[in-house]
Amino acid sequence: MFVGSISCNNTSGKKPGATEYSENSAEKASRIIEYTNLIVDMSNKHNSYLEDVVKNTDKLEEALKHPNDKYRFITINKPFSAPDFQRFNQKVKIDEPVKELADKDQKFFKDSITHYKALFETMKATNNRMHEYITAEDYKDDKGAKGYAIIDTLRNQIAELYSLKSAIVKKVEVVADESEQIILKDSPLKDYIIAMKKDMASIRSFIDLLGSEEKYAGIEAKAKEQYDALEKAQAEHSQINIENAKKANEDHSFNTFYDDFHKLLLNARKRMRDAGEKGHFESYDLESLDSDYDSLVRDYNNFNS
Repeated sequence: MFVGSISCNNTSGKKPGATEYSENSAEKASRIIEYTNLIVDMSNKHNSYLEDVVKNTDKLEEALKHPNDKYRFITINKPFSAPDFQRFNQKVKIDEPVKELADKDQKFFKDSITHYKALFETMKATNNRMHEYITAEDYKDDKGAKGYAIIDTLRNQIAELYSLKSAIVKKVEVVADESEQIILKDSPLKDYIIAMKKDMASIRSFIDLLGSEEKYAGIEAKAKEQYDALEKAQAEHSQINIENAKKANEDHSFNTFYDDFHKLLLNARKRMRDAGEKGHFESYDLESLDSDYDSLVRDYNNFNS
């Protein structure tokens, strides 16, 4: 008797409508979450360092215009970058994507993380050269020529880092979302986590919109519409009944998330007003909102820890 395939529509063995990770076991899903959390932790840890370097390039640029004002150079402090520590007996490593990921996603994370970490180290070396330049007061010899060149190099490297980090985080969100749905299937914390994840996705889309056009006027109406939607979501979700969160001792983490969400909205409103007056967003405006977003990611991870 012939028992070969009789269907051309589903040869993957997956159920109709199933996606890449939707049929994983809870154990496999947990492994994926454990790996993606390492990426989120690295991103959050690097964020404050990147912000400090950006601020220092702005300070140096202004200082070079006033080379005789020594105080301007003294206030440019070198930021601290904590080394990457691996916990004892840690099985999951950021440089080695877990086998529970699809092959294409393993390759994406392997290549992207390798590139990101190498570029981050290159940027740190450039930043070190900037501080050596300031310490030696070489701007007195070259009229700031090397200083301006270092500033340009740093800004280009940081822009590339932010772009690469954004692509990595977006991939993390896609991969982790399905895995979290599996883990959360019967969890009493499901409603909180779904609300926070939905809000983070909306905020990310909002910030990306603000940086999508050179002239603010081109996106102003849409930005205000998305802002209003975020404000409504924050007001509604912050009032979700927290009894189940209290039972899990996660009510503080939940409230912190929505307090920080409110702070992000205040920051966004201020910067939208400024952009309306100037006609555009400055890079530091978007970096400030990115920092607020990273705080929310950190709050979310604390809730899930």
